[in-house]
Amino acid sequence: MSTLLRVAYDGSAFHGFARQAAGPGGPIRTVQGELETALAGLYGAPVPTRGASRTDAGVHARGQLVAFEGPRAIPPRGVARALNGRLPPDVAVLAAWEEHGHDGAPVDVRRGNAGKHYRYRIRCTDARDPLAVHGEWSLRRRLDPSVMQAAARALEGTHDFGSFRSAHCQATSTERTIDRVTLRWGADPRGPLGDPGRLDAVADGGAPGHGPDVIEVDVHGSAFLYNMVRIMVGTLVEVGLGRRPVDSIAQLLSIPDRTRAGPTAPACGLTLMEVRWPGTAGAGPQW
Repeated sequence: MSTLLRVAYDGSAFHGFARQAAGPGGPIRTVQGELETALAGLYGAPVPTRGASRTDAGVHARGQLVAFEGPRAIPPRGVARALNGRLPPDVAVLAAWEEHGHDGAPVDVRRGNAGKHYRYRIRCTDARDPLAVHGEWSLRRRLDPSVMQAAARALEGTHDFGSFRSAHCQATSTERTIDRVTLRWGADPRGPLGDPGRLDAVADGGAPGHGPDVIEVDVHGSAFLYNMVRIMVGTLVEVGLGRRPVDSIAQLLSIPDRTRAGPTAPACGLTLMEVRWPGTAGAGPQW
C-alpha cells in the first residue's frame, strides 16, 4: 500500500524538488529533503519518497504529487496532520490518501499520472507587487497577449521540442505532447484575470508598449523536457514584444535548434498547479 500526498510549496528558498547530495557548504535544501526529514521524524526511520515532477530551483507548486511506503500503518489523516506540524512554513501537505499499486507494486506517480498543468505569471508594469514578487516574473515591459496566444497554438499537439529544452537536458527523446496552451490577462494585478482569449484592458489594440498589467500562461501536457515551459514562455514573450513573428514557433518545431528559440524565463514565475491523478479531481481525496 502506498500513501499519496498532494504537496504545495514556495520554491524560492529551495534548490528544486529532488533531494541532492550535500555540497562543500553543507546540506542542500530541497523539497524532497524536507519531506523525508519530516517523515523520518514521524515514523522513526528513513522513508524514501517519489515525486511526480522534478521542479527546478525557484519553481513553486500548488499540486505536486508525492508517494511513499511507510514502515507502519498510520491513517492518511494522521500522516497529513503530523507532517504539517513538522514541515517548515514554505511546504504544506494539502491532501493524503492510500492506493494499491498495480500487481502489488508501489504506486508510480511519475509515470502513472494523467498529465501536468503548469502556470507562468508575468507582471508587465513598472510597479512591483510585494505580495506576489516571489511568484511572478517582473518583466516591466508591455506585451501583446493576442499575438502570444496566436503563436502558442502552434505548440499544441505532438512535436519535437528540441528547440525548447536546456542544454543540460539529458532526455533521449525530445518528442513531447502538449494538450493546450492558453493565455489570460487583466488590468488589475490583484483581481481576477480575464478568460482565455478575452482582452480586459489593453489600449491601442494591444500593440507593443500597451497591454495588460499581468499575463498568465497555462500549459497542459503529459511530460516536459528540462526548462521546456520556461523556454516556451521566454519565446512567447519575444512574440509579445514584437521581436519575433508569430509563425516562428512553427519553424522552431520543424527544425529544432535551441539557439534560435527565446531565453529561459526566470524560475520564480512558474508554478506546478496540478499533477492530475486518475480517479481524483482537483487536489485529490481530502484528509
